Amino acid sequence: MSRLGPYELDSIVTGDARELARVLPDESVDMVLTDPPFGIGFRYDGYDDDPDAYPQLVAWIVETAQRVVRPGGMCFVFQAQLNLREMWPLFPADSRLFMAARNFVQIRQIPVQYAYDPVIFWQKPGKALRPYSGRDWHVANTAITSNRGMNEVDFHECPRQLDTCQYIVDHFSPDGGIVCDFFMGSGTTAVAAKTTGRHWIGFELRANVAEKARRRVMTAQQPLFFPAPEQAAMFEARP
Repeated sequence: MSRLGPYELDSIVTGDARELARVLPDESVDMVLTDPPFGIGFRYDGYDDDPDAYPQLVAWIVETAQRVVRPGGMCFVFQAQLNLREMWPLFPADSRLFMAARNFVQIRQIPVQYAYDPVIFWQKPGKALRPYSGRDWHVANTAITSNRGMNEVDFHECPRQLDTCQYIVDHFSPDGGIVCDFFMGSGTTAVAAKTTGRHWIGFELRANVAEKARRRVMTAQQPLFFPAPEQAAMFEARP
């Protein structure tokens, strides 16, 4: 099995990414797609979502993503509407917003409902690893299921919509490339990578969640043709 530094490729490693990702080789992945805790005081089981510590976490995400992604690779980081204004300046100056919208939203007693999650994204300087073929928004189909549209991952407090992550991976990373997630959670990034013909590497702090995420990824169906990174590079080199 292929490896990425000390880790097996296509794996979810248990532990704190701020420690474990240090040994990821420089410029070794094609995309960073991650959904960190948002620093809004959300009550996780086994993690302190401290708002005061969140700016330092964002700084670490940006620094590490810039180090491990290849030149021309894309980085996508989910954020919360509540502190977007404060957090956005901590990202690269050329970063933009991707709109992760939902076709069904929870109705609250507020003047305007929250119908999308902002995803801050940017490209590391260099030739694009995949010609731009996507738009800067996607509408997830959350109307057909309950529990935030993700019944199969009710073991996690905040599961991310799979179809949106599949859209991001499929349109903005190269075929057969490697997608990295520092906060793997329910395993959605890994499932998105597997089902679109990419490889993945990720980290999850909580051992029980990491194990359930691995089981979820095992049941996902990958394409019949799943190129290795070097094979994908050969295809992309063709005129």
